[in-house]
Amino acid sequence: MNELLIYGVSGLLICFTVLTFLLSRIQTDIFPEDYEFKLDPFWYLLAVMFIGVTVIYFIFPKLPDMVGTYGYINMLVPFIFAVLIYGGYLLGSGWLTNLITLGGALTLSYMQPNDFMLFPDKLTLWQDRLVVAVILFVISKGMSLLNGLGAIGSLQFCTIMVSGALLAYFGALPHFLGAIALVYLGCMLAFTIFSWPPEKIVISHGAFATFGFIMGAFMLNAATEFSEVSMLVASAFIVTEIVSALYNRYICNNKTPELYMNTSYYRISNDGEYELGVVRGVLKILCINVVLSLMQIAAADRLAMFVFSVALNFWFLSILSGDSQPEDLVSLSKWGKKIAKGVFSKKKKKE
Repeated sequence: MNELLIYGVSGLLICFTVLTFLLSRIQTDIFPEDYEFKLDPFWYLLAVMFIGVTVIYFIFPKLPDMVGTYGYINMLVPFIFAVLIYGGYLLGSGWLTNLITLGGALTLSYMQPNDFMLFPDKLTLWQDRLVVAVILFVISKGMSLLNGLGAIGSLQFCTIMVSGALLAYFGALPHFLGAIALVYLGCMLAFTIFSWPPEKIVISHGAFATFGFIMGAFMLNAATEFSEVSMLVASAFIVTEIVSALYNRYICNNKTPELYMNTSYYRISNDGEYELGVVRGVLKILCINVVLSLMQIAAADRLAMFVFSVALNFWFLSILSGDSQPEDLVSLSKWGKKIAKGVFSKKKKKE
């Protein structure tokens, strides 16, 4: 194994051990009445992630082919905006939080090299930068939807990092990124243990959205190495849940207090009741997404595997809910047929 990945595995074990110890020392109720900085698990997670990534960076400062292209500023910016985003959530200002998240997404997007474009044949450079920023914004906000059950969001984060580490191991990503992925993985695995049902510690929607921003920054760095579709495949579950939440909220007109209550896993879990079977079922789906993200390396079409993985996630979520067929897809197709019939009937009347 490459020396850098060995250090990454060491970083995983160290971060996991340190965070497990720190989180176990937090003596508080699962849902504390008053906010206290020293009892907020978010800051422990973010601090250990930052220290781990910084150590990995400075251990190998003389590897220009792996480290030089990312630079210290590129590693630092996501954490600066992470603190600002979480600060916006603590202030309870939704518009400020969205503004900071979008500003951070635009900043990261425009920091990328000019030869990097997601859609070089269809968009201009500035249009592509804007699309990348929107994708980062959606990933960040989408992660907050997975906080209805804490382990779900942390497992999605872990899925991205496992995929990144494996892609680095097989040579599809620089080993430097693989080492960073392993450090992130160690941190979030520690939290996953405490958020596994019955959960002992929770973090807020704002914390998950913030970690979603960090996850998006990692995915963007992977995208610059032409592994963007593999990262999208690994995030198929979050994409599925975003679509499901928006569909149930605005198409089915389910007026719930919070948008995350319209996600598939929340409805499957009996209105948010923390069921171990649901978490295990989602974990199996995420493992399949990891395998599909590796298979994407050999796929000829850039987006075929991503579309397939999203459809597969809909199907598995339907099976997990006990349905014999994917109800979300069936109802969505029926809705599409109604629109098509309405359009064609209007055309006939005009004729």
